[in-house]
Amino acid sequence: MKKQITFSALLLLILATGTMTIFNSCNKLVALNLSKDYSNIDFVITAPQAAGLIVIEDEITSDLEALASSNGFDINKIESANLKSVTLTINDPNATPVTFDIVDAATGYLSADNQTVLEVASDDAVQTSATEMTMDLKGVDVAPYLKSSKFKFKVNLTTNAPITHDVPMNAKLSFSFKVTPLK
Repeated sequence: MKKQITFSALLLLILATGTMTIFNSCNKLVALNLSKDYSNIDFVITAPQAAGLIVIEDEITSDLEALASSNGFDINKIESANLKSVTLTINDPNATPVTFDIVDAATGYLSADNQTVLEVASDDAVQTSATEMTMDLKGVDVAPYLKSSKFKFKVNLTTNAPITHDVPMNAKLSFSFKVTPLK
């Protein structure tokens, strides 16, 4: 009889330990970290432009619904989103191309319906490349902007020389998301 009680107690202990291990493992799987890049953001600075403030803006279709669906969660399970990088590139084919040497400062903003305009990046125009600028990030949560069906990315450039011909540019925004699909 004593062996039967000991065996039952041991079996109960094994089941309890296994159950606790499973629940602890599930807690570790609750948060997902995902990434999303938007790299086809094209701008054209139209000429002529005097030196000073130049505003360029593009509307971006957020496809987070597809990202959420392909990863098996609802978009509302996105807890936070942050910019990992903002890169601007000048793609000027002109014989005398415009470079970032004429840019004294840059500021990047996100906006969306029912959201205030949010400063997300800036740059003091100290560049390692004449045609590429990697902006400094503000570290703000941008989840509400990306959950919208569309959002806008705007850049204010302060220039020290005029723009005499159209200048094509591209922006790449990389985001990271924290998702809790089981919460």
